[in-house]
Amino acid sequence: MLLRLIERKFGPEAAEAHRERIERSDAETLLEWSERILTADHVEEIFHTA
Repeated sequence: MLLRLIERKFGPEAAEAHRERIERSDAETLLEWSERILTADHVEEIFHTA
């Protein structure tokens, strides 16, 4: 789902660039990233660590 959301918001290149990282991630991390996409202006903001 996250890959699809990234593709819709930032384009297929952005989704493909992060595919491996997303596929290796656990459920909790995916949930956190999925929430960040709601406010992200750039795809990199989804994956930042605070």
